[in-house]
Amino acid sequence: MFRRTQADEYVRPPPRPLVLTAQNKPPNYPQQVHISSVGSKHMRISWVTDDRRTASAPSVVEYGTSPGNYTASAEGSHTTYRCSSYYSSGAIHEVTIGPLKPSTTYYYRCGKVGDGDADMSLRTPLANLPIELVVIGDLGQTGWTKSTLSHIRDADYDMLLLPGDLSYADRVQPLWDSFGRLVQPLASARPWMVTEGNHENEHEDGFVAYNNRWRMPHEESGSKSNLYYSFDAAGGAVHVLMLGSYASFQEGSEQHAWLKRDLAGVDRQRTPWLVVLLHAPWYNTNEAHQDEEVGESMRTAMERLLYEANVDVVFAGHVHAYERFTRIYDNKADARGPVYITIGDGGNREGLASKFIKDHKSAPLSLFREASFGHGRLRIVNETTAVWRWHRNDDKFATVADEVWLESLATPNTPTKRRSLHR
Repeated sequence: MFRRTQADEYVRPPPRPLVLTAQNKPPNYPQQVHISSVGSKHMRISWVTDDRRTASAPSVVEYGTSPGNYTASAEGSHTTYRCSSYYSSGAIHEVTIGPLKPSTTYYYRCGKVGDGDADMSLRTPLANLPIELVVIGDLGQTGWTKSTLSHIRDADYDMLLLPGDLSYADRVQPLWDSFGRLVQPLASARPWMVTEGNHENEHEDGFVAYNNRWRMPHEESGSKSNLYYSFDAAGGAVHVLMLGSYASFQEGSEQHAWLKRDLAGVDRQRTPWLVVLLHAPWYNTNEAHQDEEVGESMRTAMERLLYEANVDVVFAGHVHAYERFTRIYDNKADARGPVYITIGDGGNREGLASKFIKDHKSAPLSLFREASFGHGRLRIVNETTAVWRWHRNDDKFATVADEVWLESLATPNTPTKRRSLHR
């Protein structure tokens, strides 16, 4: 049960300053630790050390199912990068561990650092349904980011999905390091699966920082680019596609051809849920990023592919507000189209996009919209049913403001039940 009051009672909070997380450990100490899923039984663990020497900062992870009792180890590699701003990164380490058991807590240590507070733990996702996915976009590193992360930390979830705009470093490379330290408590404990936004494209340096720091399992899904890929969750019951709004996507492009191949390989009897994430929304009634070419061009190039594959839901970021649409295809309500959700409200430094266009052509398709910081949780209950809840960030606790129950489009002609919960 949720308390309902009028939406205009909610007073939006003022902007908050950046939260800069300092490095106060020895040069060989692992920092910015985050994990990502690689196939069904492996995890990639990434971290950074200021020390670039392999002798004192090796790319090794020790792990086991008991605290401090590391019965297995794996070796990986490290890389560095330089930017036009004369910034040189620390050593960025990557190690893949496994095979791992599902729904199991593993304790691990990076780089053979003996300090007890370097010991960490992660929990592997379930091998079947139900599964809970946290979705959060345009995160940044402000006071609101920190508050939103605290709300997520209190939740019991399996994996976090982020549709672009991570650190908002914007060529100030030390902000990538600060961001990595800020999110480490969460990103080291559950898989973070991300795709790029416009703020990852750092002018003449392109995506060099993003690609080196946040390597995703694109090779495993047949993608030639770290900017788009796919993966399975819940033992293959859920297939997630992370599309690249800032990689070429027109028909004839590598990404377009990859998307067709990937969708063609999905067996909906085995995989009842198809989820897509991208950065620039295809549907948007906010004044921010209105009529922006990248979103509309990508929609024109790829929407039919998603529709014909019966994709269930599409998440986007970019617009710093929350908006949920009905099922849509080609600018019209369509019961066999995806539900489109914009969730670019994680806590970025640019503030909220507070103005929606009341007479926008897509306004009749928009079922709930609000300019507030927050995050969402998609709980896929079973092969036919899921529930999406958007949690408004009101500082002290996460308030459920919007809820919708979804039926998989692998299930013939089942209506969507929806409920909006206003505070």
